[in-house]
Amino acid sequence: MIGRATPDLAGLMVNTDAALVDPDWDVFASEHDRRFGLAITQLKSQVRGRRYDNEVMRMRVGPRGFYVQSRRFPAAFYGDTVRPEIREIDADEVDVLAWEAVALYRSGEAQSLTCIYSDDDPPDVFFGYRTGSRRRYELGLVRQARPMHVRVMIEAEHEVEALGSTHGVLIVQRLDADRWVTLRSVGRRQPFAGLVDVLE
Repeated sequence: MIGRATPDLAGLMVNTDAALVDPDWDVFASEHDRRFGLAITQLKSQVRGRRYDNEVMRMRVGPRGFYVQSRRFPAAFYGDTVRPEIREIDADEVDVLAWEAVALYRSGEAQSLTCIYSDDDPPDVFFGYRTGSRRRYELGLVRQARPMHVRVMIEAEHEVEALGSTHGVLIVQRLDADRWVTLRSVGRRQPFAGLVDVLE
């Protein structure tokens, strides 16, 4: 165990998932910066934590929160001001958690799922986001390969064992060929003001 989640669930989050659903690419950059730039900068300045980076995703974890951000596409950002639980895991647990994340998304118990399998050009990814109870946006394919990064946002009726809660985010991040960490942050969050986001 590297760190333990704080019991306070009153944190603020920044989640750009909704902005990545079928955007108008001609105006995306300026709109994204206007909507999220200040909030992302503020959250990053609060976290200033330990690095858990790999080739595809930056991940920082500190006493005042955490964030993950795509190296290739920095507009893909998720951060939270509540300290999560983070621990090292082995490859067998990575496989179990990755498939559980897919199952949670497919069953409707997760609002979004991001799996990054490679840093190729273009990268091999799956991104799924539920835009309503029966609608979803998906890009890429789920693979049997072990992913380099997984993030699933869980909203389940019953407690999910891997998360230890009904709501929260679970992240699996490869550090190198033999080292992995998982990050758990439980509970619903209040998004930064002005963001169209996942909390209904």
